[in-house]
Amino acid sequence: MFPKINLKFLTLTALFANSVIADKAKIYRNCLKPGQFVLTFDDGPNPETTPIALDVLKKYNIKGTFFINAHNWSDLENDPTAIETVKKTYAAGHDIGSHTYNHKDLFEAIEEGSMKENVDDMTDKIEEIIGVKPAYFRPPCGNGAYNESDPHKREMSEMIQEYLGERGYNIIMWGTDTMDWQYKEDVDSVIATMNEQLADPNVSPKTHSFITLMHDVYPSTVNIVLPTVIEYVQSLGYEFVPLSECIGVSPYQSISNDKENQNNLNNGESNTTDENNKNKSAGETNTNNSTPTSNNTNSTSTITNSSTKSTVSTNKEGDNTSNAITIHSSIILSVAITIISLILN
Repeated sequence: MFPKINLKFLTLTALFANSVIADKAKIYRNCLKPGQFVLTFDDGPNPETTPIALDVLKKYNIKGTFFINAHNWSDLENDPTAIETVKKTYAAGHDIGSHTYNHKDLFEAIEEGSMKENVDDMTDKIEEIIGVKPAYFRPPCGNGAYNESDPHKREMSEMIQEYLGERGYNIIMWGTDTMDWQYKEDVDSVIATMNEQLADPNVSPKTHSFITLMHDVYPSTVNIVLPTVIEYVQSLGYEFVPLSECIGVSPYQSISNDKENQNNLNNGESNTTDENNKNKSAGETNTNNSTPTSNNTNSTSTITNSSTKSTVSTNKEGDNTSNAITIHSSIILSVAITIISLILN
C-alpha cells in the first residue's frame, strides 16, 4: 500500500537537520600560516601584575590575548581596580577571552551543574565590562578539548564543545607551554621547556606556528619570563601576531548597545571609527585595517590592526527567524519519521 521508504536515510537526515542548529566549537592549537607566534595569558586580571604585562607588550609592539576569570586572582564583581584593568587591556588593543567565571574545570562544572554560571555568566560579565561578547574561550586545564581515551571524559568533552559552540565560542588551546606557573623565576627551565618544541631540528618558522600559554598573574612572569620569551622567540625568526590574525576568527561576536560603557573605554583615545568615516567621505579607503572575519555566520566582523577590536553588525531578527525555521523543520521531519515508522510497523 505504501512505497518502501529508507528509514535509515530519513533518520540520518533528521539528525543532520538537528546538528545544523548549533555546531560544536572549533578548536585551535596553532595558526593558519607558518612562522606566526601568539602570546596568550590565563587567570587574570591581576591589578598588580597585568599592567606590567601590558607595558612589556607595548614596548615590543605585540598584541596578546587575555583569558580572564571573574573570581580567581581578583574579583570582577566588587573590585573596581580589577574591572579597570580589564578595560585598559581591551583599550590597549589586546583581545579578551573567557576562562570561566570561577576558573572551574568544565568536567566538574558538568557534573555539578554549574556550566551556566561558569560559561554564560562569564560571557555576560565580559560584555558588561568591555561592551562586546567574546568569541574566544580557553577551558581551565584544557579539559573539554583533548582527544580523550576515557569514554566518560570523551562524552563530557563532546557536551562541552557543543555547549560552547551553541554560544558562539571558539576553543583556543596551545601548542607550547612556558610552564611559568611551575618554574616562576627559573627562566632557564622555561626556555628549556620551550626548546623541547621550538628548537627541534624538524621545527622551523617555515613550517610551524605556535600559540603559547602564559599567566599574567605572576610577578616573575611579567617581569622576567615574558620579555625573555619574546626575545627568544624573535631570535628563532617567528613573527608575533594577534590571535585573530593567527586563526582568522574575530575575537568578538557582537557589540553591546551600552554606549556609555563604550565611551568610558574610549575615554582619552582617538575615535578611529570617526576618522575612518572621514577618510571615506574624502574618497580615501584604508585597506590596511582589514583582517580575516569570524566564522560565526551570525555576524559580520571587521578588525582594525591598530586596536584588534571588531565592529560587528548583527541582524538579530534575521538570526532568530533562521533558527526558528531550522528548529521547526527539524521537528516536522522528526514527527514525519515517527508517523511513517508507525504506519510501516
